[in-house]
Amino acid sequence: MSLCLFCYNENEKKVLTVRNKSLPFKNALVLPNKLLKYNQSLDEVCTEILTENIRNQEVYIEQLNAFGKLYRNPIGRVIDISFYGLINLEKDNIVLNHENNAKFKKLDSKLELAFDHNEMIELALKRIKRRMKYRPLGKNLLPNEFTMNELEGLYSSFLSKKFDTRNFRRRILEMDILREVKKVQRNKRGRKTILYEFDPKKYENYSNNGF
Repeated sequence: MSLCLFCYNENEKKVLTVRNKSLPFKNALVLPNKLLKYNQSLDEVCTEILTENIRNQEVYIEQLNAFGKLYRNPIGRVIDISFYGLINLEKDNIVLNHENNAKFKKLDSKLELAFDHNEMIELALKRIKRRMKYRPLGKNLLPNEFTMNELEGLYSSFLSKKFDTRNFRRRILEMDILREVKKVQRNKRGRKTILYEFDPKKYENYSNNGF
């Protein structure tokens, strides 16, 4: 079983990777993974993967798909049930497992993982892209308080789309899922920037029913 765990950090989307400890592809970069024992549920193994690699089980997780191409693993027929998750490195308490060389890697064309783990990432990003068009996912990726620019950057990154800032701001505010925080921060130019947070009840409603 494998897990695509994404974060949005330093204005870029990233995915958690580890070093493969065994053959085949020993020492290659892979997604965090674990063999499913006969007496374990998928949720139990998912929890083990999270605990082992980031020391945190409280992460937004969804089942993604089954990967079962005949030659996806050189040692024989291995079917992999994949999950994907979303996390924020600032507000979620995580401790990366250095023994596994667990790191969040920038998602770009140079990131090459063993097995078919790049395909898993690609499918997970497509799933997230579809979800973000109809349901909010920002709460899982952003800090509790954020600027409108940070929210726009998040959507622009995961949807691979450049927005008109005024139109984006207008559409987001029309959804009425944000509320202003009664404090401001200064941007790089020293100007005051309004901070926002998600309205929990309205966010949950949109998460369940869509926009």
